Amino acid sequence: MSKSTKDFQSIDFVKDRTSLKWGEAAYEYALAFFFAAVLFIIFSVYLYNRRGFYDLYIINKVFAGVAIFQLGIMLLMGSLCRMFYAFDHFLKFRKEFGIVALFFAFLHSVSSLFFLKSHFPIEKYFTTGKIPFIFGLTGITILILIFLISNKKSMNIIGFKRWWIIQYWGVRAAFLAVTLHVFVMKTPGWIDWYKKGGASTLIHPEWPGLGLIEGWFIFFVILIRIAEAININLGRLIWYMSIFILPLIYFLTFSWGKKFLP
Repeated sequence: MSKSTKDFQSIDFVKDRTSLKWGEAAYEYALAFFFAAVLFIIFSVYLYNRRGFYDLYIINKVFAGVAIFQLGIMLLMGSLCRMFYAFDHFLKFRKEFGIVALFFAFLHSVSSLFFLKSHFPIEKYFTTGKIPFIFGLTGITILILIFLISNKKSMNIIGFKRWWIIQYWGVRAAFLAVTLHVFVMKTPGWIDWYKKGGASTLIHPEWPGLGLIEGWFIFFVILIRIAEAININLGRLIWYMSIFILPLIYFLTFSWGKKFLP
């Protein structure tokens, strides 16, 4: 089956699933939330052990991490479905993973804006933190708009073709905005960590921050998506390579951090 044929099947599949009621999609939502809960626990334990404390500031970082990974996995589902038959059954989970990603992104936004003013003072959003704030606000706004029209009534009002285009490009635009939000805000800190490790106040300064782990994941999601869009076989090659290279990068990153131990 060609890529274009699978694209048409994907469109028909999404069109059919817009008529599902929440109760009918309970299994998909349960699985998406279960996966998010597993990520939440893993990230929480990691940051608690790295920093030695656990409060809303740490939880807020976990919110962001879960949202990014859920959104990235949702985007990978489309590419994997087009590249491999074995992943076709994952297609039905895309909407649910996207909504769960929005849920955690919303929690991250609310926490940052209203409950962590000592860490994120309001004036920062209009000065040094203006650019990442704009990207973050753009990403969450697009995700909310996509969520609001992710139903059969909206599809009928807008027209399926226009509705599909909004959904298709909206998710990609949101992920791009989130990527820029993370990279603009975090890249200087990542470079600094690779140069001299984490702050001495950390329990494990040799461990990379959660943002750095997210950054490498985002990089490979984008790489796979671009490769698959260029050529289906190139996409498969990059996918196979990433299965080994991404864990290797994580391993080397943790190994690199040990050089900064006293």
